[in-house]
Amino acid sequence: MDSLDENLNSGVETRQLKKLQMYQKLILHTLLKFKISIMVIFLVTIGVGTIFRYIQFKRHHRQFEGSVTLFYTPRASEEVKTLSINQVLGIFSRQQVFGSLIEELHLTESQRAFLKQNIEVKLLKDQNDMFVITGYGDSDEYVKLMVNTFVAIGIRSYVEYRTAELRSYLEAREQRLRELQAYQNTLIENLHALHRRYGVIHPKEEMATVKKIQNEQAAALAELNVKLADARHRFAVAERNYKAIPENVIKHRVALHEMVQALRRVTLEYDRAKLIFGERNPRYVEAQSAYEAAYNRFEAFKRDNNITEFNESMLTGIEDIVSRYQEAEIILHELEVSFASLQAEMALINEKERVLQQMIPEHERIELLIASVNKNISLLVEELSRVRSNIAHVPGDITVNEHVVNPKALPMFPVKALILIFIAGIFVSGIYATVMVTYDIIYGKFGGIEEAGFNKGFFETVGIIPHEKADFTQEQRDIVNNQLFYSFILRLKDTRTLFSCSLNGSFLSSVLFDEQFTKAKRNTILVRLISYKDEAEICGKMQKIGDFYYSDNGNSGVDYREKSTKKDIEYLHGFSSGDGRGYGYGYGFAFVPVRNLSVLEPDEVTKLCNIVEELKQHYQLVRIAREKPFDASCLMVRQLHDICDGTLLYIGKNQTPRRVLRRVLNLHDDKHKTYAIITGITDIEKVIAGDYIQ
Repeated sequence: MDSLDENLNSGVETRQLKKLQMYQKLILHTLLKFKISIMVIFLVTIGVGTIFRYIQFKRHHRQFEGSVTLFYTPRASEEVKTLSINQVLGIFSRQQVFGSLIEELHLTESQRAFLKQNIEVKLLKDQNDMFVITGYGDSDEYVKLMVNTFVAIGIRSYVEYRTAELRSYLEAREQRLRELQAYQNTLIENLHALHRRYGVIHPKEEMATVKKIQNEQAAALAELNVKLADARHRFAVAERNYKAIPENVIKHRVALHEMVQALRRVTLEYDRAKLIFGERNPRYVEAQSAYEAAYNRFEAFKRDNNITEFNESMLTGIEDIVSRYQEAEIILHELEVSFASLQAEMALINEKERVLQQMIPEHERIELLIASVNKNISLLVEELSRVRSNIAHVPGDITVNEHVVNPKALPMFPVKALILIFIAGIFVSGIYATVMVTYDIIYGKFGGIEEAGFNKGFFETVGIIPHEKADFTQEQRDIVNNQLFYSFILRLKDTRTLFSCSLNGSFLSSVLFDEQFTKAKRNTILVRLISYKDEAEICGKMQKIGDFYYSDNGNSGVDYREKSTKKDIEYLHGFSSGDGRGYGYGYGFAFVPVRNLSVLEPDEVTKLCNIVEELKQHYQLVRIAREKPFDASCLMVRQLHDICDGTLLYIGKNQTPRRVLRRVLNLHDDKHKTYAIITGITDIEKVIAGDYIQ
């Protein structure tokens, strides 16, 4: 199955390639056929173009040309972009420039009408900073004056436009500068107000000082805490010792000390008297009395001063205890006062820190804004300086290379015009050739043996039949006809059935060719298809064998049962019907009536196939034709082409439309040979020489 598909696809591709090659050759043949008219059209177009260019040049206002090269070198600036070269060209091409030129030169109406066409402003090729202004006119003086004046006006227009643009930008930037300066003053006033509100001018320096003081206070506080703890400890010890002695003892320590001393002395005197003197001794009594008096006085003093607990040991070191207590109390008090003072100072410093913390962010924000504004103002001032410099440089942005001095005359036929005329000739002749070739291929007629050579992949040309009105002698016609007939017979070989199809509208050609078979006495029969309505008229006197009417060698109605006819014919051995009717030997006719001469019905196709199979048993060649010439649109052409082994086409030179021939050639395949006889050839010498035969 795959091999079959590949073979079918290959066959289709080969057929399409053959068609393409055929049409390529046909197009070339048609071009050669119309070569004279194509050349005439080409030359006529060239001539018309030349005349048109001559008249146009004589009437045209472009006879002289002058040009000026301008250099565009603007000063670069980051703030205001320079105009591109295309924008500069646009400024030079504005209507105002042409209006100013008209006013300055006082141009006429015709000069005004073509002014824009006569001035060209374009960029110099491969250059981005150079452009050319070219002027055209009917005189050299006019061109020189026009171009030089146009350049001056254009430069002036550019200077005005660019200066106005830069000044507009400058004013906008100056306005911006004034706004920034006003904003700067506002920020400075806000900064002063902030200073007045917080009473601080340099908050950062103040904050640094506060931090330093806070560090010192923290160190002093730590040291004071240590001293205070030690003082409190000392005070606690001194207080404990101090409170161990009754308060009144401490209060009357001096009097108690004196009384204790006095009591000790009298006690000592009393003890000595007791040792030395008797109880009745006056000195003893005196000593006793002194002791009792001192003792009573001491007791009375204690009662008077509410001294209930007293011991002489209490008076030992009492001054030191009191002095230590008082000293510790004083030191502790001083340290506590210092601690309270330090805390107050720290509270003040912390409050100041809080105020500074509130002030610093706002102060920094204002300072940043002021710094930014100052920077922008500085940049704006520099920018304004550059813009002013650019404004001063604007007149030098465009420089003229050289003014027009000697305009040159334009040629009547420049290379461009010649090329256009030549291209127009090729274009018009190409269109003409395309139209003629397309028309000739689609609607034209077959062109003869030369064109048959292009179709050799689809049919084989076996000969020609000269036109009946051609200047041929009878001898020449006999030579041509015999040459054609035997050339065709030699090519048939194993072909048993042949479909004869006349496509040139002339039935005479096929009839003349049929006579050759009759003269040659070939064992062949011609099967003609006729309509039922013509059956009685054509076959009325013929004998009917099966489904067809038979005539032997053109003799209609021959009855083979008559003995007198036997001497005129030779019977075909091996065949004889039961009623005595049979086929003759040589050239015969078989007429098959059908319903429609355009298409065979299915039963008629079967009948015709059976007739052909029967005739093939008695004749070497069975030819099938129709009583009238075929129209290629008939379906019968396809049917007879499929039934027969080969097809013989009668094609008339300049008579058969190509579209008709194409329909028949579409039936071509490798299983059916297709032959062609070309009719209507009139060139005697080529026909006799055999140049028309492949």
